[in-house]
Amino acid sequence: MIITTALQISNSSTGEVSPLYATPDSGKIVYRDKIDSLIGIKHPGIVLGKDMWGNKWIVHNHYENGKAKIVKSSEFLKGERMFYDTRPVSYDALSIVHRAIAAYNKGEFYHWLKNNCQHFVSDITTGKHESFTVDRVSKNVSYLGFVMALLGVFTKNNGLVKIGLATAGVGLVGRGVSRL
Repeated sequence: MIITTALQISNSSTGEVSPLYATPDSGKIVYRDKIDSLIGIKHPGIVLGKDMWGNKWIVHNHYENGKAKIVKSSEFLKGERMFYDTRPVSYDALSIVHRAIAAYNKGEFYHWLKNNCQHFVSDITTGKHESFTVDRVSKNVSYLGFVMALLGVFTKNNGLVKIGLATAGVGLVGRGVSRL
């Protein structure tokens, strides 16, 4: 089944074009470990389908591209292993593929806090604008701030209380901005 004729994949060596064909993986969330990450970030994308030459195509949002890009799976993986994400989604596979193509065509720019790869995939598959990594980091920063503030209270160190509360506030604001 052809997914769309509006998006044509071209063969750079022959100039031929191919529509995207649906596969059992179309609409599935895949991810790889993010390269150069100290905190174990998962970089997700969405499988669109295959071209007539058998290449699997994935759409993802990455800071190196500046906005969402449709790439062959080998380019998405960058030598890393591919994993399938089993989180619940709100749409059927074909709707996810069409939503992904629409998001790609919209061309919104990447932003690490407001429109990263996880926001992109979550928006498309669930309709929720969220990033698990931003949420996790923000929560940990908030906890650290509250611990620092408590330590400041117990040691009667007003400077530490202020720094702790400011740190906790940064974590809370980060999560809030991420959800906008």
